[in-house]
Amino acid sequence: KKTPDTDFLCYRFPGTDGSVVYNSDMFGMFNVPDDRKAAQVALATATLSKSFQSAFNVVKGSVPARTDVPDTDFDACGKKGIADLKAANEGGTLFGSLAQGYGAPPAIANAYKDVVSKFVHGQIKTSDEAVKQLVQAIDDAR
Repeated sequence: KKTPDTDFLCYRFPGTDGSVVYNSDMFGMFNVPDDRKAAQVALATATLSKSFQSAFNVVKGSVPARTDVPDTDFDACGKKGIADLKAANEGGTLFGSLAQGYGAPPAIANAYKDVVSKFVHGQIKTSDEAVKQLVQAIDDAR
């Protein structure tokens, strides 16, 4: 078994310290008859409880959506992730993932992805040209 912060390091992408981009797991609830709503409330309550958030995320290797979950059961990477998420939330530097549709409306996200893909695949030759095309694509998407 490998030990975080001993056998490998846990750190954010260079230049992003203080900022966190999040994605999340979601549970959808259907519109159900009144006699079944209590079960939905029970599921939501259990899922959002501190104990479930801790147990689930320790196993998954992620951090809780809640910022008030104790970090006692987490490894060093989990503890760092929890601290980073809390600090970003308090500092206004917590951003939704573009990939999951939180970071921008679909038209802007698609424009961004198109330009980045062209740059990565060599269809756009320079970073200056990529920036120029990205600005134009986002302006056009608005």
